[in-house]
Amino acid sequence: MRKLTFQLNLAEIHKIKKEIVPTLFTEHQFNLIEKKFSHKSLTPSERNEFSRTISRKMNAIYALTAKESSGIFIFGKEKIIPSRLQLAITYLKKFSRKFKNKTLFITGSFLHQEQFQDIDIFVISKYDKEDYQEGKFHLNYLSEEAYGSLFLASARKLCVSNTDFSLSKITEKITSETYLSLYQELMNDIQNKSPGIKKTLREFLLQDAFLTKSPLPNSLELHQQVRIFLRMRNPQAILRKLFVRALVMGMPNKKEIIALKEMIASYKELIEEYPQHQQYYGETINTFKEVIALGSAAV
Repeated sequence: MRKLTFQLNLAEIHKIKKEIVPTLFTEHQFNLIEKKFSHKSLTPSERNEFSRTISRKMNAIYALTAKESSGIFIFGKEKIIPSRLQLAITYLKKFSRKFKNKTLFITGSFLHQEQFQDIDIFVISKYDKEDYQEGKFHLNYLSEEAYGSLFLASARKLCVSNTDFSLSKITEKITSETYLSLYQELMNDIQNKSPGIKKTLREFLLQDAFLTKSPLPNSLELHQQVRIFLRMRNPQAILRKLFVRALVMGMPNKKEIIALKEMIASYKELIEEYPQHQQYYGETINTFKEVIALGSAAV
């Protein structure tokens, strides 16, 4: 069997399945394509069939995939500025030579916004390293746990990569404690006008989408959502509604309700210790009470 020299973006292939089955391939042949490019072993008869029939048509399929150049995978191509796409491919090849055998991808405003601050290049590595700036490039290191993260699940919807992320699955554990902690951090960032508010808000919006089983936003959608929130006069009110909805929909059980009741008790103590923040703590308590009321009805 002739060895194929390219990979297919299986997510894109599934999107166009109706156009290529049965026009180009039978259902059985499509399943063999999926099996091969998922790196599963083929039986001798399947290998023979693939070599004799399917591989001859692969150039037609190849033209319909998101792969633009050897070793480069493009996700969300329709949302990327064409001139930036070509530059991203060039940059990615350059840094892939520098970071040999590492997974790299470019995402962020450089791909879809006319104005951008720098070009974010993410490097997945088994070793923890400090992020750094190299001219217009911002090199961001991620641990190998990133493969199952919400961040990568969002980034892979709109990015240019040297790796096919189409089969990646979310393994990151989102609990009531992590979501609650993030909510508190975000509300504090808004109150204190923290410079890190955009990052916290993006994380919150991703967790909110995940808990409510909504489609995860890509980097462009996150950019737009963050911009809208920061322009609101009272973003806290909307965030409280999102928080309540996510907790009730995502995890309405007795354990979470008990945890929230304990948090209410803690905030009441904080009111006594810091009366100047009574309004903020009081609003937080009322938010938790709303979750408890709705959650108790659902349990």
